[in-house]
Amino acid sequence: MNKIKILVIAPYNGMKDLICEIAEDMKELEVHAFVGDMLDGVKIAEEKKYEDFDVIISRAGTAELIKEITHLPVIDIKLSAIDMMRAIKLAKSYSGKFGIVGFKSITDTTKVISQLNHGEHLEIKTVHSISEIDDCLHELIERGISLIIGDVITVKHAKKMGLNTILVTSGRESVITAFTDIIQLFKHISTFKEKILLTHNIIRNVNDHIIAFNGKKDIAFSNVDEPKEIKEMIISEAEKHVDMLTQEKKVTIMKPLGSELYLFHGKMISSNGLSYPTFYINKQKSKIKPVDKSVIYTNVSDEPTILLDSLPTSNKLFKKVIQDAKTVSKTNMPIILFGKKGTGKDTFAKAIYHGSNYQKQPMIIIDAHYMNEKKWSAIFESENSPFLNENFTFYFKNMHLLNEDSQLLLESYLTNTYVHKRNRFIFSCMSGYSHSFDQGSLMQFIQNELSAFPLTLPALNERKEDIPSLVSIFLSDLMPKYGKQILGLEPEAIHLLQHFHWTYNLIQLKRIIEKAFLLTDDFYIADETIEKVLANEKIEETEIINPVLHGHKTLDEINKEIIEKVLSDENYNQSRAAQRLGISRSTLWRKLKY
Repeated sequence: MNKIKILVIAPYNGMKDLICEIAEDMKELEVHAFVGDMLDGVKIAEEKKYEDFDVIISRAGTAELIKEITHLPVIDIKLSAIDMMRAIKLAKSYSGKFGIVGFKSITDTTKVISQLNHGEHLEIKTVHSISEIDDCLHELIERGISLIIGDVITVKHAKKMGLNTILVTSGRESVITAFTDIIQLFKHISTFKEKILLTHNIIRNVNDHIIAFNGKKDIAFSNVDEPKEIKEMIISEAEKHVDMLTQEKKVTIMKPLGSELYLFHGKMISSNGLSYPTFYINKQKSKIKPVDKSVIYTNVSDEPTILLDSLPTSNKLFKKVIQDAKTVSKTNMPIILFGKKGTGKDTFAKAIYHGSNYQKQPMIIIDAHYMNEKKWSAIFESENSPFLNENFTFYFKNMHLLNEDSQLLLESYLTNTYVHKRNRFIFSCMSGYSHSFDQGSLMQFIQNELSAFPLTLPALNERKEDIPSLVSIFLSDLMPKYGKQILGLEPEAIHLLQHFHWTYNLIQLKRIIEKAFLLTDDFYIADETIEKVLANEKIEETEIINPVLHGHKTLDEINKEIIEKVLSDENYNQSRAAQRLGISRSTLWRKLKY
């Protein structure tokens, strides 16, 4: 063990000399001694605070004052009963009356001596601050006391008033006891430090980063070893979830940071009666990077909560769907959402997640539109596959876009792993889009083996009474985006919307409202504006859906135009485009070539 560096602040020279003499025989100690009583002692402690001392030794009131201004341990050289008895015995030889004045360290010892001497009367006065000393001494003078027993500061004040004094000095045994206590204390501290160092070395060699926060949300411990920018992002993400962890006692978060994905497991750690929100953070190894749209990682804290009850509707059919969803969301039963393009399946899936018992864990969105056999294999075979977790919500969207090979891969994985029994599964698809999916074995597996609960979202044409409410919500989102105040639509404008035939449902309505919003400078959107936007919408749909109306084009040109449109819709994925057109990939390639 290294030498213990001690700052000694003695109230009088004699104590300083005694301490230095005893310290010479204690090789474990490096003693630096100074003389200073009360405030002078505090000043010395302040001046020496940057000199790497391990501990401070002082006495009585000086020690108490120093404790208030330092983070170091302060050892008080206690006045022993023997020290006090020596002073009292000396005072009894005095012909006049004597009193004992001092801080508690002196007077408490004196009271014990009085009790041991069968209640011998001693004039004892306890002071709690320097300012009380003079008043106490004046009171004793009035009572005929002319000799004061006390510590350095009391003796100093008494002498100024012309009183006789006896200074209570600390004996050799008190100093030795103080030094012995310090040596024992630092042996325990040294052992404790070794354990901490061992713990730190063990933690450094684990794969997880660890961040622990104290009650003030300051970092109590961190072993995050990442480049500065990533480290700051990891710490910031953990800080955001301290309150949630404190309330919930356990949280799991998956978060893309930079180009990597991190899994945060949070739990409360208790130590010495205090609780520390602690996060264990693991970098997820995957061939599918967070920037890839095929797999999206979300958490309940990432965006505003969507509640099923907050979905606007006066439609009986949709109300029934919402009620069924509320009931099934509280279970672990898989769910399959049916609905045409733009009916709000994604929003509905998130609302089910937010209202479920799984909302404290991440929601993983897997978009079949961007998936292929290579990506399915990567996510299934990864050592950090999200499917290896428990109580996650997996939302498989656009299932109707899966080709037959991908369907077989997913069905095989679900059959052999039972991952659906550890997690909540939600599927969504468009019925009638793909014959191979509608009649395929994967759909049969979802419906029969998984017993997925079916929910069909009505098209906008089936719930036109909800259009006024939907328009109000869309307008409220557009006002902060564009900085315009538009209060609503004129009645005839609403009438036009309710009599329009909607092809793309909510996304189409939202697009039309945004176009009308931009064209309006008044407080209300006029029916003429809506009529104009709807007319343009019909022209666009006619050009997309009915290219055959272009009479000047040949059949091959029309076919090629249709193929180009489907390819664009499918993000130029030739396999899905061929599947949608009902032709092989080779036929598709040949038609594009010629």
